[in-house]
Amino acid sequence: MTGSCSNLVGDGVIRGVLGAVDCQTRAFAEAGYSSLTSASSGFQLALTALLTIYIALIGYRMMFASGGARLSDAPGIALKIGAILALVTSWATFQTLVFDVAAKVPGEIAAAVAAPLQANSGSLAADPVNGLQAAYDQLTRSAVAFGATVAPNAKAYSSPAASAAEALSAASGALFMTTAGVVAAATLAIGVLTAVGPVFIAMFLIPATRGLFSGWVRALGAAALVLLLGWLGIVLLLSVLEPWLIALAREQELGQLKPQTATSAAALVAVFSAGQVGLLIAACVMAFGFQIRRAVAAVSGRSGASSTPEPARAEVEPSRAQRLAFDLQRDAPSSEARGRTLQLAAATASASRTPLDIKPTARLGDDYRRPVAAPRRLKVR
Repeated sequence: MTGSCSNLVGDGVIRGVLGAVDCQTRAFAEAGYSSLTSASSGFQLALTALLTIYIALIGYRMMFASGGARLSDAPGIALKIGAILALVTSWATFQTLVFDVAAKVPGEIAAAVAAPLQANSGSLAADPVNGLQAAYDQLTRSAVAFGATVAPNAKAYSSPAASAAEALSAASGALFMTTAGVVAAATLAIGVLTAVGPVFIAMFLIPATRGLFSGWVRALGAAALVLLLGWLGIVLLLSVLEPWLIALAREQELGQLKPQTATSAAALVAVFSAGQVGLLIAACVMAFGFQIRRAVAAVSGRSGASSTPEPARAEVEPSRAQRLAFDLQRDAPSSEARGRTLQLAAATASASRTPLDIKPTARLGDDYRRPVAAPRRLKVR
């Protein structure tokens, strides 16, 4: 792998840098992963001990129903452990799911988005790497050509040609740093993060260290987004800058250099360089918005060795009708008695609509009458 990477020397500044960085990064990521996950490394011993303790604690919690652990959580736990083991023991799986997604997918997405600008096979945007090399070479040659027409000690404010030479020289440096430099830096970041990836994937097992895993995913996502936005910016820059580069090349061939053309081309490069910096910031902001779902954290905390405290929820005071319903449901006999009372009151109210012959209630003793002795009659003989 190193021998094939050394063949890129002398292939142009941009082609050489991008090709060497891509080749060496892939070799470094694979070698670092293999060394870290080898059977004799300390990482494998630590991972084995961590899995043993983790499974023992889960078994204890399920046996004694501690912390809300349930047997139905077992499939999810097994799936999580299997995914972690697959990623930290197989480079083929890790390369497909992690390295290729971060390093290759952004370029493929950028090619699909920029397909209309790359439709013309003869344009610089059709082959971004060779197009960047051609643009860099043309800016450098034009800067040298303008510099050859002025005196050695000429100042930019006193000579338009000297100003154009300085502008083109600065533009060539800015073009390299904001295009090939950004892509190469993002590729290097992906390679380093991939090489140490098994360590952070194993940290997903424990809720206390899950934040480190999230940070690793954010950093990897930021590097992938920088690649995506960087390639899109490169294609757009080449499409806009190509007419000015053609004009510079034609003027150089005819020996009729115009400072206005050189200044315009340098200004376009400066504008796109500022845009690339803004895209870098946007990529970092988007990547650091990644968060693990609370539902996943809650399930893992219920089945894992320790649980993370949930944030306190604001209690909403029930309304008057809800409090009345709660009171009625709290005491079933009382609610039934109240229901019968309400039914009796309704029946009484409906019966009171018709006039009734109501007699006053007699008091005790009003009906009592003392018997009167009848007079005895005398018989007359």
